[in-house]
Order: sequence, then C-alpha cells, then structure tokens
Amino acid sequence: MEMFTYSGVMSSKQLDIEKIFLTTYIMSFEEFKELTDHRKLLNEIILSGKATEEQLMVQINLETIILDSCEEKIEQAMKETNIRDFNTEIVTILSKRINDVYMLLFKKFKYDITLVSSYLEFCSKNKKPFSEYKIVLDDIMDSFHSDPEVYITGAHHALNECNDIESARRYIAIGIKFHDDFKKLYVEEFWVEIQNLNKTGDISIQTALKKYNSIIQQFKNDIHIHIDLVDTIFNEKIKMSQLHCIIIRDMIDKQKENELMWQKLSKIHLNGYVYNYDTEIIQKVQDPNRIDCIKNCICTYNKALKEAKSIMNKRKLWELFLDDVIEIYSSSDTDNQTNKNFINKLADQTFSQAYRSNIMKMPRHFIFWADRNHHDKDRELAVLKRGLTVSNNDVDLWSKLFKYYINRDFLRNAMVVLFESVSIIKEKSLPLWEIMEFYVLNTEEDMVEKFYRQASIIVKIEEINLRFRPEYLEWRVLTFDIESGRQIFSILKFLEPKCHDLYKRMLRFETLNIDVNGKRHIKYMRKLYSEACNKFGHMDVELWYDCIRFEYMYGIPSLVDVIFAAGINLLEKPSYKTKLTEMKTELDVQFRLKREVIHIED
Repeated sequence: MEMFTYSGVMSSKQLDIEKIFLTTYIMSFEEFKELTDHRKLLNEIILSGKATEEQLMVQINLETIILDSCEEKIEQAMKETNIRDFNTEIVTILSKRINDVYMLLFKKFKYDITLVSSYLEFCSKNKKPFSEYKIVLDDIMDSFHSDPEVYITGAHHALNECNDIESARRYIAIGIKFHDDFKKLYVEEFWVEIQNLNKTGDISIQTALKKYNSIIQQFKNDIHIHIDLVDTIFNEKIKMSQLHCIIIRDMIDKQKENELMWQKLSKIHLNGYVYNYDTEIIQKVQDPNRIDCIKNCICTYNKALKEAKSIMNKRKLWELFLDDVIEIYSSSDTDNQTNKNFINKLADQTFSQAYRSNIMKMPRHFIFWADRNHHDKDRELAVLKRGLTVSNNDVDLWSKLFKYYINRDFLRNAMVVLFESVSIIKEKSLPLWEIMEFYVLNTEEDMVEKFYRQASIIVKIEEINLRFRPEYLEWRVLTFDIESGRQIFSILKFLEPKCHDLYKRMLRFETLNIDVNGKRHIKYMRKLYSEACNKFGHMDVELWYDCIRFEYMYGIPSLVDVIFAAGINLLEKPSYKTKLTEMKTELDVQFRLKREVIHIED
C-alpha cells in the first residue's frame, strides 16, 4: 500500500487556524501546548519507525474527541449567532490529521473488521466524498484478510453509504475468491442484487434471479443457505416482486421433506404473508389480523405433519411446532383479551395432543405443559414425572419436580428427588441442594445438621462437597460456638478433595477469637496458616497476604520475611509473585508507620 503516507506537517496558516479555534473555544493555552508537544513526540516516534498500533489508535481517539468538541461548538455558535458562514476549516484540518493516522495504520499493521469499520464510520460521519477514499477502500478490499467479514463491511458501505453497486459487487467477489467456503459471502452477494432490485424495479430482476439460481445450484440441498436467502428478500424494506414467489416455490419443491423448511414457511405465514400452493404466489396481507396469521401458521404445520413420511420426521416437526407455539404464547399481547384467549386455547390443545399421543420428548416442552397445568397438581406432577422418564438428565426438569414438592412442604418426597437426581445428573444437581439448604435453614431446624452432613461428607460429589463444607462450618460456629466449629473442621479438613474456602472460613473465625485466647491461640493459628499455605499457597496471593498481616498484627514480625520468601517460592505464576511483593511492601510501610507512631506516643 505505497500510496499511504503520513503527514504530520501542517501549513503555518492551518496551524494558526487550529491554535486560534482550539484556544478560543476548546482548551486553555497550557492544554494546547501539551497537545502540540504530544503530537511532536508522536511524529518523532512515527518517523523513527517505532510507533505501535496501540499508540496510533490512541491518537485517533484523542483527535476524534477534539474534532467532536469542535463540531459541537460550531453547531452551538451557528445556532446562537445565526451565522451560517461560520469558519469551519478547523473540521477539515482535524479530519486530515485523523485520516493521516488511519493511512499509517493501514500501511504498517495488519487490520481487522473493527479497524476497517472504524475508518468507514469516520468517513461517513465527516461526509467525505467516496471518490476521496475509494482508492483506499479498494486497496483494502483487494488484499487478503483472514476475516471474511471485512469484505462484507466494505460492500455494505459502498452500497448503503455511497450507492456504488459495482464496488459492492467487486468487494464481495474478491471475498469469495479468498474465502469460497464462507456461505455468508454468497448470501451477501444476493443481498447486493436485492438492494439493487429494490431501487431499480423489475428492470434488474433477471440479474437477481441469475445470482439466486447460481447460489442454489452451488449449494444444492442446503436448507440453511436457502433460508438465509429467504430471510434476505423477506425484509420489510424490500418491495414484493416475482422473485419472492420463485424463492418460496423453490424452497417448498426442493426441501419438502425438511422440517426446517416447514418451520420457515410457518413463520412467514405468521408474519402476515399468505402462500397459495396452487398458484405458487405469495402475497403480503395489508394490516393482517393476528389470529388469522396464527391460524395460517398452524395450518402450515398441520399440512407438514399430514405429509410427513416417517415417525422421525413427525417427531422433529412436532418439536419445532411446540417451540413456535411457546414463542407465540410468550409474545402474545396480554391486553387483547380475544387474542389472549385464542392463544391460551391453542397452547392447551396443541400440547395436550402432543402429550396424549406420546410425541412430546423435549424437557422444555414438559416444563411448559406442567406450568400450564399448575392449577391441577396431580396432572402437573404426572407431566413432570413423565418428562423425567423420557429425559432424566435435564437439570431443569429435576429442579421443577423438586420445587413442586418443596413448595408444598412434601419434604420426604423432595429428599427422594434430591438423592435420585444426584445419582443421575451428579454435580448438575447442585441447584437442588442449594434450594434444600435454604428450605431447611428456614423451616426445618432439626434437619439442618443432617443436610450438611449429607452434602459435605456422605454424597461423594466434589462440586457439592466443596460448596457446602464451609457452610457447614459456619453454621456450627454461629449456631453453637467456635469449639463446635473446630470439632467439625477437624473432620472436614481431612476429607478429599481439600477445601480451600474451608480453611479461609476457619481462619476468619479464629481471628475473631485472638483477644480471648491469647498467645496459645496465636501459635494454633500460625499452625493453621501453615497448613493452609502449604495446601493452597501455590495459587492464592491473598492467603499469603493474610498470613503476613497476621504476624505483623498479632504474632512475630521477624517471621514476615520468612513467610514472604516461602510465598515467592510456592506461588506458581510470575504475576502472583509480583502481586505478593507489592502487597508485602504496602504492609511493611503500614506497620512501620504504626510502630513509629507508638514510639512517639510512648
């Protein structure tokens, strides 16, 4: 990209204009001098060839902030003074500065979608004529980029901002040359032709149709790209044309046995379009009635289910059908009672049919149907139980059944579900244990100890054990006393896996008892810190910090350097060692000052 050059030099006239404007409206003389010195330093770094990408981006952001401030000031001044020929040359000067830095970035460094988008946004915002930067954009597009989105960004800008369809076509074509397996480029290629068709009318339909046929031929039987093409043309901003009919007709003919095709067609009907299977014409209904749209959507699924050739095909269709019914139900207008009643009836009839015919297989569908039957506790329970017989590895279903019992204070049943779930979904059952903890703490005091023993000791699931061992300890201390906590700690600390938070929680409680127990307790705590640091000191900087602080506050300050050396030796990452060094320096200063204050007072 040899045409990219950096120009850090402005004419004396431009410098004067900039100085006068900025010091009059934007900043003080001192701030302007700082800005000028900063620019000179950056220019020297650039000329030496040592400028980094980060430095240049920072400079762009800085100059952009100044430019925005100037534009705001100009707009404000023109409003207040009603002067329309206000001198705006400062905008041109600052824009050129920013443009020069972008050019240098493009010349020196690899660039990505973010940088290209940023540059094009800058050009649009500052109303630069496309002819002024087209050569730059052409050069960017002609190069290879690992991210194919760069070519799409360039094409969108050329077409949307500059109305240059030929450049948009060329940019996409170059992208396809470098990334011929990236399907989105082909969809965008079709998008360019649709945009052109939308502007020029039927005169361009053959070009768009040719591009569409080429893509369909290249990606035969690819339902996903066909759906992407449908989404491209079925946009509210795109005028209806014969091409809409052709694309829908082809989708139905070529993908008749694909469930995703029927789902797409159903959603099109839901959005207010109507397709006539006999005439192969699709039309957009003006001001469609919501209920009519939903009925057309349901009719499409019924037609698909009727024509389905296999059980698996029907099952997949039902899965999509139920998903769409949930979506319709969730997005319904609750203020329109007629629509609400219709959608409630639709949901109940559809899910009832799927449930009774044993076609329902997805956990989310059982949960939805159970919720719809919340007024009938026996039916709700039956739905949840059947859901678990179909899919017993889904945590949401287990949670739903568990809450069913807990909310009715059926503790025995809830416990059965809890233990059954942990045997099947293992650590995924943790949310159920957390609910149970909350429940027994608030309603079943005599069950709390039993629960914590189960969660901390008996159940052999690491995630559950580590979650509840510190809670067990805290409950014992707060409910009884510190001695009771020490007793359970002496059991829990030997269990595998070792629990980091258990030690930290115990140390916190023991620290609160230092003043009561004296020197003997300090020795005990030193031993506790030693155990904790040996077990977890390879990854926990805060633990070493607490240990050093403990010796400074209550123990033997001369041990601080020994503990620090051990920490530096055990910590695995260099960043941890650096952090501990900084923290220790802070403590040294803090406690040296404290000693000095005490000495002066004495």
